[in-house]
Amino acid sequence: MNDTLKNYGLRLTPQRIELLSALEKLGSKHPSFSQICEAVKSRHTNVSRSTILTNLNELVGLGLITSFSYGGGTRYEMNLRPHVNLVGPDGGILDINDEEIAQLLTELLGLIKLRAGAQVRSLLVLAK
Repeated sequence: MNDTLKNYGLRLTPQRIELLSALEKLGSKHPSFSQICEAVKSRHTNVSRSTILTNLNELVGLGLITSFSYGGGTRYEMNLRPHVNLVGPDGGILDINDEEIAQLLTELLGLIKLRAGAQVRSLLVLAK
């Protein structure tokens, strides 16, 4: 991802590198903003929360990571493929990556857009 950031004209600052490292380490767990801050600040104590948030928003804006709301906060992930975020009974979030599900998901999102006129940015499924 470092080369990608350079292609977008973003400098590879120590803070940004640490943020990317934290995202790669925590990415499959769909970390919250607080979890990301904790991971970054554990190695770079002088990084402000606003710097981390600004950089996260920049990465989301560039389409390099995604974010979604869950449990009253924002979660971040690096999985950019069409998939379902399945929330289990324990509150853990699992990516469901399956070719057939991805096809059905694409069809479902198209149908939602057609019927409701809404562009769906993310889909979260709650399981019991």
